[in-house]
Amino acid sequence: RTPKQKTEPVEALSGIKQLMKTPKQKTEPVEALSGIKQLMRTPKQRSEPVEALSGIKQLIRTPKQRPEPAEVLSGIKELMKTPQEEV
Repeated sequence: RTPKQKTEPVEALSGIKQLMKTPKQKTEPVEALSGIKQLMRTPKQRSEPVEALSGIKQLIRTPKQRPEPAEVLSGIKELMKTPQEEV
């Protein structure tokens, strides 16, 4: 073959190209999209006043445990000892 010879007519190729082309998607109107965006948006959480939170924090906070005096512990140790048998 020589480059000047055409094997298929141009009309047939243009039809195939149009069939193979991906169809363009139609854009939706802006009004419809704005409604969807509002539905999909995460609701904003309102911040509570600081005064209310400070009271709750005091209620939830674990009370500090005071160490017991050493005297009380030594007295208990003496009470818990088993008496020695007298010979």
